[in-house]
Amino acid sequence: MVKSRIRFILLVMCTVALSASEVMATSGASTATPAATGSRIASTTIEKAAASNAASYWTRERMANAKPVKLRAPTAGSSTTAATAASTGPRVSVAPATGALGGNGAVAQAAAALARPYTNLPDRLNVKIFFSQASGGNFVCSGTIANSTTKRMVSTAGHCVSNGAGAFHRNVVVVPGYSSRCDGCGDAPYGRWTARELTTLTEWHSFSNFKQDVGYIIVNDRNGQRIVNRLGGQGSRFNVSRDQQFRAYGYPQASPFNGFNQYVCPSKRLANDTPGSRPGPQTMRISCNMTGGSSGGGWLIAESGGLGFVNSVNSYKYVSGPKANANHMYGPYFDNEALDLFNFTVGLG
Repeated sequence: MVKSRIRFILLVMCTVALSASEVMATSGASTATPAATGSRIASTTIEKAAASNAASYWTRERMANAKPVKLRAPTAGSSTTAATAASTGPRVSVAPATGALGGNGAVAQAAAALARPYTNLPDRLNVKIFFSQASGGNFVCSGTIANSTTKRMVSTAGHCVSNGAGAFHRNVVVVPGYSSRCDGCGDAPYGRWTARELTTLTEWHSFSNFKQDVGYIIVNDRNGQRIVNRLGGQGSRFNVSRDQQFRAYGYPQASPFNGFNQYVCPSKRLANDTPGSRPGPQTMRISCNMTGGSSGGGWLIAESGGLGFVNSVNSYKYVSGPKANANHMYGPYFDNEALDLFNFTVGLG
């Protein structure tokens, strides 16, 4: 149990339940399946009918009213400013891709809202994720279109695909460049991409282990196109040095933000953190004041011309106790476990 003087939250914060008159779309045959690598990875397949229901379920009104979600808190751990070596696994780099729309080299230079419209790189590769929990309620996260051989992947946090207690989310849709045209209009300039597969590490899926709060979404093709072929995708890197200059992106929604604007936080790694006793590498801390709703937004490294490499994601903050700081963001280190998850997800097609 967490001591009462410490509160520790995901970046999806306030729970709002559906009213009794609302009916949730069904998820179809969607069950957690262990990967071929053993029990370290959990995944679920979303049937075509359920994906179709999800596409129609998300009206503009429901999107506007979806909220960050609150989950149980783990035990707070130690923090250190000492840099630790990369894991003993191989350093792996997956190159980014520009996509059919090409690039323009536009990159924001400050911790502030990105300029509209969200049609440039990296803006159109930053997505807002909408989902329902099995227990009820409509919620939001952030994510990043990620390049792979299949050209269908979106990187996000584990808690954006699973509740951390063995249940995957439902009605999952991905909206690149959400609210591109104006603050509050909630438009989808590149459409809504329904989920086909959800994957995360079992340490998150079953144990809410923030050290392994990593997830991926495979989206269905839209109008005969794969999402990366259409829009492009960021690269990914695993087992590299923690001492990076990060650019963290997301759609923060909890106050003082409203969930319609993309933000970026440039920061070096400030410290490591140990959020509990479950296995996994220490998480990393950066300087960023984004709030709930930004969960799953990518931490890019080596970004140039709007393209870079996802090397962590927005995961959690401390909001009370001695480590509480609104300007501190924590994210998982991408080690062998994250690499195995990436490769497993690629293998799903």
